[in-house]
Amino acid sequence: MLKTGEIARDLTAESIRKLIARAVDAIHVPGFYPAELSARFADAIAAHSELEAYEIQSSLKRLGMGYVDVAGRAEKAEQYHSEAMRSIWGIRDMIYPTLTPIDHFRLLLEEIWPAGATLQTIKGNKSFVGTCRVIEPGGVMLPHNDRLARMLGDDSAGLTGQMAMNIYLDMPPAGGELELWLREPTPEEDAVQVTDDGIAREGLDEPRVVIRPGNGDLVLFNSQLIHCVTPAVGGRRVTASCFVGYRGDAAPLTYWS
Repeated sequence: MLKTGEIARDLTAESIRKLIARAVDAIHVPGFYPAELSARFADAIAAHSELEAYEIQSSLKRLGMGYVDVAGRAEKAEQYHSEAMRSIWGIRDMIYPTLTPIDHFRLLLEEIWPAGATLQTIKGNKSFVGTCRVIEPGGVMLPHNDRLARMLGDDSAGLTGQMAMNIYLDMPPAGGELELWLREPTPEEDAVQVTDDGIAREGLDEPRVVIRPGNGDLVLFNSQLIHCVTPAVGGRRVTASCFVGYRGDAAPLTYWS
């Protein structure tokens, strides 16, 4: 039985504020992107020639370099930013002239947030947004959290909140659920993530919330809290994803992958 929490069912400025304030545990919008288009996009992603495994989590494949792969290396940062626009357009071209789920999300975010929303810049360089992920059956992911400050090595981005957004394009018959622990890592757990890219599940309590999305659903949650994905069973799990940065109600939201 899935563990439910306080879940908002619509994507609005108010639901985003509540998520940042931890008044809701997640935003889950069923049918955000049409199921038929989700299936078509998932097939295109899974068959793409540039789909490749993450450097650390090899069971997880991705299309579009994420900033997590930079890992403080100047040459990787240069590669990430130099490829950003080409990667955005490359993913867009897979389903053109149909609007991609990421572009749909970006447009809505710009419209619903009073101060708008825009691409995250890092040291004056625009970021990539829209990583597409494929987890094959049995692929294991460690519990973890995501903070841009840890990836940058400082707080130069000025974020006071960070969310993760996933649009589920293809869910397996079983597994692939999102698990939320609703707490930040301890300093010791945070240090472990630098080398192990996650936290051993054996040292954690059971997750407090478990969400099983359907094809085409959107889920937005606090990425600074520990979260994980259960192994897919009987099929692949394909998502389009990004992070969303918050700097206060009067500032624009930013997004990147």
